[in-house]
Amino acid sequence: MKEKKTPFFARLRERLTADEMFHETEYQANRLGALILFCSGIILLIILILTALGVFLLPLSSVFSPAVQAIVEIIILLVICRLVKYDAWWLKPLLLLGLVLVYARLDGMLTHKAAILMVIPVVFSSRYFSRRLTVFTSILSTVVFACSAYWGATHGLINLNIVTFPEGTVMTATGGFLGEAIQNAGATDRMLIVNTLIFDYLPKWLMFSIISIISCNIARRGRDLVVTQHEKDLKSARIESELNLATSIQADMLPNIYPAFPERTEFDIYATMDPAKEVGGDFYDFFLIDDDHLCMVMADVSGKGVPAALFMMASKIILANNAMMGKSPARILADTNAAICSNNREEMFVTVWLGIFEISTGKLTAANAGHEYPVIKRANGEFELLKDKHGFVIGGMDGTVYREYEQTFEPGSKLFLYTDGVPEATDANGEMFTAERMLEALNGNSSADPESILRSVRSAVDGFVNKAEQFDDLTMLCFEYKGLEK
Repeated sequence: MKEKKTPFFARLRERLTADEMFHETEYQANRLGALILFCSGIILLIILILTALGVFLLPLSSVFSPAVQAIVEIIILLVICRLVKYDAWWLKPLLLLGLVLVYARLDGMLTHKAAILMVIPVVFSSRYFSRRLTVFTSILSTVVFACSAYWGATHGLINLNIVTFPEGTVMTATGGFLGEAIQNAGATDRMLIVNTLIFDYLPKWLMFSIISIISCNIARRGRDLVVTQHEKDLKSARIESELNLATSIQADMLPNIYPAFPERTEFDIYATMDPAKEVGGDFYDFFLIDDDHLCMVMADVSGKGVPAALFMMASKIILANNAMMGKSPARILADTNAAICSNNREEMFVTVWLGIFEISTGKLTAANAGHEYPVIKRANGEFELLKDKHGFVIGGMDGTVYREYEQTFEPGSKLFLYTDGVPEATDANGEMFTAERMLEALNGNSSADPESILRSVRSAVDGFVNKAEQFDDLTMLCFEYKGLEK
């Protein structure tokens, strides 16, 4: 069976319909074409008025009809553009054809004075980024402008440089127009047509050909740039989608359901993490090792973005696994450091504060691997820094030994942990928030529950930083010991 041929108009539509990536550029080009037509209509109207006033030495009878026809065509095209809202597959050839015909009439009326207008449709066609369309417009313009030059040789503004007469020839014009005087002196239509085409049209056509070649290259180059940009946009969209997914995964890796332990009335805990980028290197963690021991972790990975997030996840898992084995805080940090140092080619590191709280006694045993000082509030006191002994960062050096310390909590005591993104939050003038302002924010709402305390600190940081860009992750945790029920 013979394959059924696709109808002509269907094939034409397929060729003229832009790919999805060119839809926006084609829409913008259509709007530009409508603007050019509108300006051309204004120019034609001005020419018509100046001719009627006698400023242009042209017979009004030869200018009025083509000028009015061109203005009517422009109005029709502009109305069509508005009706289809500059978005139709057949609009670009219609606009180009309209421009060619409008400028052909201008060239016919003014002849050599307006010949440069023939390049406008070709240059404009390159805005569609289609070399075929630009080549087609170049050929169409060549043919149409040759016809307009032919017509303008006997009806338009005559170029005296192409007319030669014997010496002593006298020119008279009954109507006052130079064209009539030249014809009265013996100039024939053949002389005017041949001389116009050879001495006027041909040099301009050569320049027009060069501009056409340049326009074709611009169209091809523009198309390549649009395709390249489209591929970059797709890649960026894919990366953004993956980063959003990574953000969700990272958020799910951290405890984020509150109240965290609704069945436990002995304590309350709340934490937040706001990354500076889509994903961050800060992390917190808290979990019950058994019914009487709560492990709390606050950590800050070196660097930002995806590498830090990957290192953060690995560190969090290793820390949790060691803690669940019942080890002491110092031992947990030492074993985690050994595991990370054994395979750390990128030489990344993480600062960690880790504490194990014994719920029945209120005793906190903790160790610090290069992290910020914790903040403690006694039952009837204020928040103050606990300047504990720091060990070296995790991942910095194999074989590091960590020291642990103990603190006893009474009912009403609170613990505040944070990363350096809080005290080092910077305003537009480069001034830091500082630990002093952090303590002031904590003590301004010290009797509140952990969630309210974190909101107060974040509000104080935001008010200080104002609209300055966030350069570091902001991670905080607040723990309140309520004591055993009597």
